[in-house]
Amino acid sequence: MDAKLYIAGTIKLAGKKKVNPAEVLFLKADVNYTEIFLQDGERFIVSKTLKELEKRFESFNFFRTHKSYMVNLKYVTGYQIHEGLLVKVQDEHQVSLSRRRKEVFLDTVTKYQKAS
Repeated sequence: MDAKLYIAGTIKLAGKKKVNPAEVLFLKADVNYTEIFLQDGERFIVSKTLKELEKRFESFNFFRTHKSYMVNLKYVTGYQIHEGLLVKVQDEHQVSLSRRRKEVFLDTVTKYQKAS
């Protein structure tokens, strides 16, 4: 792990902004920005692409469900694979799941739930 990115269980995002990955529900891409949704309802935007942040979050049980979304597997409460591919995050949010990532997602979620 890069010491600059992982300090005491936090991930440095931009400037002095840091976040504990355990508190992050999901990340949503918006061109060159990423919106970060926290467990307590707080949301903020950082000027980093989702691709840049994916490298920092993937070792903390995050999964890229779609080109625009990355979810914390800890907060996945369900998914819909018929009539649109969706992942439910903490029962109040739904994020897209791409067809290409569906099988890997289902396998990853199953393994994560068994390990928990």
